[in-house]
Amino acid sequence: MEKRLVTVDFTEDGFAIVRMRNGENRLNLVFLDSLNQALNEVERNTECRAMITTGEGKFYCNGYDLEWMKTVDSETVDKLQKAVDNSLWRFMHFPLPTVAAINGHAFGGGAFLAMSHDYRVMRTYRGWISWNETHLKSRLGDMLLKHLSINLVLDFFLNAFSKKVLDMKTIREAVLFGKRVTADQAKELFLVDSMAELSDLIPKAKQVAQEALGPNGIDRDMLQKMKQDIYVRPPGDEPFLPETNLKGSKL
Repeated sequence: MEKRLVTVDFTEDGFAIVRMRNGENRLNLVFLDSLNQALNEVERNTECRAMITTGEGKFYCNGYDLEWMKTVDSETVDKLQKAVDNSLWRFMHFPLPTVAAINGHAFGGGAFLAMSHDYRVMRTYRGWISWNETHLKSRLGDMLLKHLSINLVLDFFLNAFSKKVLDMKTIREAVLFGKRVTADQAKELFLVDSMAELSDLIPKAKQVAQEALGPNGIDRDMLQKMKQDIYVRPPGDEPFLPETNLKGSKL
């Protein structure tokens, strides 16, 4: 039986726990296809009230799969970047409250993935959030610019991330100087909402999601529309179309 890179467990109290189970969970087309199939499962479950994502071991998501990118042609890299962009916006506009339970390192694209959730709970004492492009001598999305006519990474940063992080101190420390931000620092910089030990990470994420839902819950369609109004995708940017962007992820 083929190992699933991303699995979904539905709890009796109405939560979807999406587990990324591919080691460092680096972003490539195969991994993103599995991730989007998991999101499809969650959307199909009308009893689900909120979604939590997490990884296993040392990593939440370690960013782009750079080694894989070296082995494919520019057209495939172009497809990858569009798939990443579409996936991040899908999380941004997901019709349920979303919580990233950050169990370990979240670097680069993995940090953007965490930030695309409504809330973030980070494991104490282990793991960093980091945008390390400055130390890699690479501008945001620079390694992909030679393959693309538009810089989708920078576009997402300007239109989504910067709306979630309004404090310039946060952008200075975490992005400009590329510091490896621990859980307590991330809380101080408003990158995460809560911290918890590993054994309490999912329960804390569920608590955060429940507080977002409130006593009466939230209508899915209205929540998605509000997210689309607040986090506006740029004009001309392609909407998420699973059947054309990622094989096997048709809703």
